[in-house]
Amino acid sequence: MRKILVTGGLGFIGSNLVDKLILDNEVVIIDDFSTGQLKNVGRHLKNPRLKLIKGSILEVNKVEEVLKDGIDSIVHLAAVVSVVRSSREPRLVHQVNVEGTLNVLESCLKFPVERLVFASSAAVYGDSSLPPFREDFPTSPLSLYGATKQAGEAYINAYHKSHGLKTVILRLMNIYGPRRSAGPYSGVMMKFAEAIESGEPLVVYGDGRQTRDFTYVTDVTEVIETCLHRDEAVGKTLNIGTGVPTSVNELVNLFSLVRSNRSQVVKSPARPGEISASYANISKAKETLDYEPRVGLREGIELFMRWYRDGKRNGSKNQLWNDET
Repeated sequence: MRKILVTGGLGFIGSNLVDKLILDNEVVIIDDFSTGQLKNVGRHLKNPRLKLIKGSILEVNKVEEVLKDGIDSIVHLAAVVSVVRSSREPRLVHQVNVEGTLNVLESCLKFPVERLVFASSAAVYGDSSLPPFREDFPTSPLSLYGATKQAGEAYINAYHKSHGLKTVILRLMNIYGPRRSAGPYSGVMMKFAEAIESGEPLVVYGDGRQTRDFTYVTDVTEVIETCLHRDEAVGKTLNIGTGVPTSVNELVNLFSLVRSNRSQVVKSPARPGEISASYANISKAKETLDYEPRVGLREGIELFMRWYRDGKRNGSKNQLWNDET
């Protein structure tokens, strides 16, 4: 049985990934509990296949201590992921996203880690090219968050080429689903869910024509698991999304259909550092991994809203929600 380390495993994508990996693997989580929630992996806490370590990827000794235990592969998800937060706390975001990634890579050289899968972001593309983005397009991030992910990719590629470390870079589009984060740095999906359930208007920044590639979390966890054993993925950078652009205005309509009523919309000024159009060309992931997104947007919103309402009904909002990715 393989042993897989998930950094940030209490977070949104991380905990959903743990649900999948623990079926056939031993899973080790390292998480600093700053935003992730223990409740997200609550059903696995008594499973002998799970080991949970409280620690930060900024603590080199802690990372090395984990790898000494015999880790086969790493899924590196730990990060500060908010564009807005990156503009307010740039040093923190740099430390976690860049220095933390470097710590993980350096530790991999000291121990026989078979493979590292790195979660990057569509934010690295910026506005320099017209979508759909291909992996060979130039990267020119507009946000500090995107810049840290670009730097992380550069380090990942350098360690692959210089040290032979088997790495995979996944440029994730806009991921949503159960355990998505709430709070001031949450994404549009969570903000819309909060507004609809509380009877408040939906806030749309700018003209609402900006597009995103909304991708359900289980499609992402499936492709991450595939990358852990498919040699064709090693050394590659792959877009993971649906390849379908959806404007914020269209998202308003979809939420209205799911809720069977039309919510009031309030326009607010566009936010700095956010790109106007973002969606992926996913042909490379299809060719390399036989990747095919399974969950359509309307179905995904229905599943997401069902989870949201269940959480509110059970009074477990704060226990269920965690950091975005």
